[in-house]
Amino acid sequence: MSAASLPQSARWVHGPASDLLLGGGLIYVPLLALLILAGPMLHSLAPAGLMPLLVLAVGTPHVGATLLRVYEHREDRRAYTVFAVHITILTTVAFLAALYNVWLGSLLLSLYLTVLPWHFSGQNYGIALILMRRRGVDVNPDLKRKLYYCFLLPCILFVLTLHGGVQSSEYAPFYASGTVYRFLPLGIPAMVREPALILLTLAYIYALGSTLVQLRDARAWRDVAPGAVLLGTQALWYVLPVLVSMGVVAGLHPLRPENVAYTFVWVSVVHGAQYLWITTYYAERRQPGASRARYLLKALLAGSAIYGLPILVLSPALIGPLPFDSGLFVIVAAGLNLHHVLLDSAIWKLRDGRLARILIRGRTEPEEIVPRWSWLRPVIWASGAAGVLLTAAGTLEMEFGVRRAVARGDVARVERAAERLAWIGRDSAHVRSSLGYLMAQGGDTLGATAELERSVALLANLPAQLNLGALYERSGRFEQAERAYEVARTLAPEDARAWHWGGRAARKAGRSEAATALLEQAIFLAPNDGEIRRELALARAAARTGAEGALIEAGGS
Repeated sequence: MSAASLPQSARWVHGPASDLLLGGGLIYVPLLALLILAGPMLHSLAPAGLMPLLVLAVGTPHVGATLLRVYEHREDRRAYTVFAVHITILTTVAFLAALYNVWLGSLLLSLYLTVLPWHFSGQNYGIALILMRRRGVDVNPDLKRKLYYCFLLPCILFVLTLHGGVQSSEYAPFYASGTVYRFLPLGIPAMVREPALILLTLAYIYALGSTLVQLRDARAWRDVAPGAVLLGTQALWYVLPVLVSMGVVAGLHPLRPENVAYTFVWVSVVHGAQYLWITTYYAERRQPGASRARYLLKALLAGSAIYGLPILVLSPALIGPLPFDSGLFVIVAAGLNLHHVLLDSAIWKLRDGRLARILIRGRTEPEEIVPRWSWLRPVIWASGAAGVLLTAAGTLEMEFGVRRAVARGDVARVERAAERLAWIGRDSAHVRSSLGYLMAQGGDTLGATAELERSVALLANLPAQLNLGALYERSGRFEQAERAYEVARTLAPEDARAWHWGGRAARKAGRSEAATALLEQAIFLAPNDGEIRRELALARAAARTGAEGALIEAGGS
């Protein structure tokens, strides 16, 4: 049966509303409009701190759906052995090494953020082909090539801005700021980047225009439109941010640097919904009568499995080097999602006969399922269930027990949250640092010192080191204060406070020459700071007095 002769019901995948809103990504249009018109309101209704729950509900099952597609059935594992085994081993080794090497972890993160645009773009392209072919549109080689460019060029545009330092690297499904890892841009110079952006934009406009003209001539708009919707989705996801970064479009609220990370979480959720829309259909055609809810639950548990038992084992409480929010979560998410991108690039090829028959022709191809009991399967489901519970509990505790409690100065609530997070393998250097600061503000010097010491034991971090040094200094423990400030200088050599406060502690300890050297560097970093100048004058005076005393003593001898 050809696509043109499919019954009316088979011209859609799930149905008009589902295909357009989820498959075509149209649901992003009202979301973007709400972000533009009432961004602050949406931020208050769905704060960034609670967005991991939305990602858990949609993004995690979308990763799990790929794992089910590759690993659930023996024939698929055999068909994709290179990806199911060898690529999996490679990414696992790279991820584990990245836990102990910050540069390697940053490289892994940068690689993922670089290939991510094509992963999203490739899905849009594939769905566009499915929706048009199911409706009988003749996607000949020329039209297919033009369509391909309509999805490829926005991807290249975005990567070019990303590696030119124009587009924020936080345009990703998770937040990397505040961790030990950072994005490593190629640093494409403006003299290369800007002409390339102009040429690629013109090429995209030409490809888009000629594609729309050919689509109009090839078929009635009612047949073309469902697939063509993806062209608009692609433009909103990747062309619009580039135009904003180029200054062609005035800075929209959701695409400002401070908001772009939040906006892309919504983009990634829509992408995840797209993926579940098509994978659910495929799974139902392979196993007619199977429960859709059961499939989605399995996808959720499969996607969450690594966030359960493995992430507990990799926490600092057991064998891991990094706290959850200081890099462990980010590098796990980057590794898992990079693995997902690599698997996905191999398993969804429309030239595959079974895929074409199911996704384009709408056929049902049931397969014989041979029940097999494996000790590994219940372990995976148990770890997945633990991952769901830990993610939900950790997210809620961080939002209500930490962020909101810190904002209102509720020390007791933050203290309970810190302990609860530690119980579930999410002990946090940042939370301990905030708790120590609050305790110090309330006059609890002993409690504050203990929490700040726990913070730096988990991970050396600037706020805790500075505050810990200040507490040591306040209690007359000047040598310990100097050591704390010295660590702070290694963490942030350009931070004048670490030099200033270190010099002050050295002066109080009677080491005037060392104090002078430190304060001179502080004044170099902050030449207009009057307090540093006063402290430097005291150190120099003490150094001169000490020198005169030494001369008198030498003369007397």
